[in-house]
Amino acid sequence: MNISNKQIFSIYVLLYISLLIGNYFDEDLAYGAIHDYLIHKKNAEILGNNIIGTFLNYDDLRMPHSPIYLLYFFFINNFFGESIGKLINIHLTLLIPLFTYLSLNLKFNFKKNNLVKFLPLIFFISPYYRSGAIWIDDNILSICFLTISIYFYLESKISQNNLKFILLNTLFLSLAAYFRPIYSIFGLYFFFSYFFQFKISKKFIYYIFFNIILSFPAFYYIFILDINEWFAPYLLRVNLITILSLTISLIFFYSIPFVLSNINKSRISFYDKNTLLFSLIFLILLFFSFDYGSPKYSGGIFYKFSILIFNNNYFFYICSFISFYFILLIFKKFDKKNDLFLDLILLSILIFMGIHGRIYHEMYDPLFYVLAFLLIKNNFYNFVIKNLTKEKISYFFLFAIAFYFFSIIKTFIYERNWWGIIWWA
Repeated sequence: MNISNKQIFSIYVLLYISLLIGNYFDEDLAYGAIHDYLIHKKNAEILGNNIIGTFLNYDDLRMPHSPIYLLYFFFINNFFGESIGKLINIHLTLLIPLFTYLSLNLKFNFKKNNLVKFLPLIFFISPYYRSGAIWIDDNILSICFLTISIYFYLESKISQNNLKFILLNTLFLSLAAYFRPIYSIFGLYFFFSYFFQFKISKKFIYYIFFNIILSFPAFYYIFILDINEWFAPYLLRVNLITILSLTISLIFFYSIPFVLSNINKSRISFYDKNTLLFSLIFLILLFFSFDYGSPKYSGGIFYKFSILIFNNNYFFYICSFISFYFILLIFKKFDKKNDLFLDLILLSILIFMGIHGRIYHEMYDPLFYVLAFLLIKNNFYNFVIKNLTKEKISYFFLFAIAFYFFSIIKTFIYERNWWGIIWWA
């Protein structure tokens, strides 16, 4: 594709301006970001009246969001004012596409007009990135710090003086975890990756020691001071099969552009007897164990379509079965055992993200893109990024644009209170 760096930059600027326009018109295509913002604003005012007292009695708020995030919310809203605070947050979250771009350059070494340069544009089309950036969402903030952490992780893999980058990786991951504690589980991925690289060495011991220092305040707060009722009651509100079925369906949903990109190359065999057997066992367990209740929001697109079209869960069961089957097929083929192990950790982390029992699209959007572009080593994903063509990248943008317009329709339905039609959340 004959396009200059100046033209690529112009596209980024136009989409950045569209984000500012979205802020001006109070865009919320996630449909819930404004509601959450108002709740956080109220709780931030409570915290601001007595910061130490609120921290020590945080359980009383019954708010399943980090007190560090609430402190950040209070600071930018009260120090800069509501409008300027939102603008500052928008520009902070621009670090997600920026560091994804820089990380892609580290991984794939951009050549002139390399199509990989276009991939971070997808974030600007994501309704969840846009809404989270505009309405100061803690998930987007954590993804921001996680993306920076991944950049320094990739730097540590190619630099000779890599201890500095290892420590920076750890620092920014801890920031992600302090804003949204569930992100601490990404530490498992980096722990094993560094262990495979350094074994028990001086660098690895420094890494462990730095982790202990950074995690001690959280450990002391949650376990010693025993301030944990603000999140503990929300864990495992549904059974594990229900969590697995919903999360795996969303992981597959966001893998669709990769499936379309691979389908002509036949990079996976679409039939495997053992995989099919495991998937059928999963389907049987799903049929007898699935119990999500009747939440107005959440569940994901396949679950909501099942309720919308058939008024039952059977369509979702089929989608979840297909998702489970495909994910097993994708992660079955590997050249290196260490790579397989690290990817399975990532997959487990994505599933564990739903441990609270309410599965939302924003848990994986734009997180899954960040991981698929930068960390996942499986060739099913990696080959697509390494060998992007105009056709392949069109799948990504058509998928993202279609989902953006579906989100507009969803918002239109919700705002008119047409509860006879339930969409995804």
